[in-house]
Amino acid sequence: MILYTPMQLELVFEGLEPQQETDYRKVSYQGIPLLVNSAGEVVRVLSTDPNDFMRPDICPGAKINQCMFK
Repeated sequence: MILYTPMQLELVFEGLEPQQETDYRKVSYQGIPLLVNSAGEVVRVLSTDPNDFMRPDICPGAKINQCMFK
């Protein structure tokens, strides 16, 4: 998104909440690198294999068993 405005950016973005820091960590699940949050939900698939992105068990938002992490 490109925003063209004559206003100062401080005025445009005034009132927006600062981004919350989240606790993400990189794990290996069945040999597939994933980025997961502290609740064990997949945030991002970091694999370079396109077939890994088709797996419903590791799609973003899916919960995975934390004891399976490496």
